Amino acid sequence: MSRVVQPPPGQGAGPRPVTAGTPRRRALPPADLGPLCAHGDHLSVETRRGPLPVYRFLPLQAAVLCGERVPYAADWPEHLKLFVYTYVPLPGPRPAPPALAPLAGVQARDTHGLRPWPQATYQGWPLYLYAYDQPGGAPLGAAAHLFAPVPAAQLPLPFPGAEQQGP
Repeated sequence: MSRVVQPPPGQGAGPRPVTAGTPRRRALPPADLGPLCAHGDHLSVETRRGPLPVYRFLPLQAAVLCGERVPYAADWPEHLKLFVYTYVPLPGPRPAPPALAPLAGVQARDTHGLRPWPQATYQGWPLYLYAYDQPGGAPLGAAAHLFAPVPAAQLPLPFPGAEQQGP
């Protein structure tokens, strides 16, 4: 049995057939990603079509404080994967202006996973793109208590003095 799946806006050139039992391709980062920058009070990544907002996974701070590991998207429960897969790890390293360059970094990802590229970080926070955001448009990927746009003034992960604290 075959059906047609529409890719998210900006994620491909039209519908593609998907066969039942075959995993769908996950959203990939846009090909025209440029440098990390501050756009207003939040971070974004430049593209030829305008800035694209970047996000952080909010529960990561509590996980770090408790010494827990947050699983890669492929390891999440099946009922959450469609949501988690809408957030794409921002490839790194990213060029950045001199004011942001010391705060930007890169972290390795599972080389055998669905998204094996190194991931850009800011103040230690892994950065994500939301598959349905449009360059130059308003951020659509904020999800209460899960994903939020990254403030340009973001504190490091874990924040200074957090060693003695916990949730």
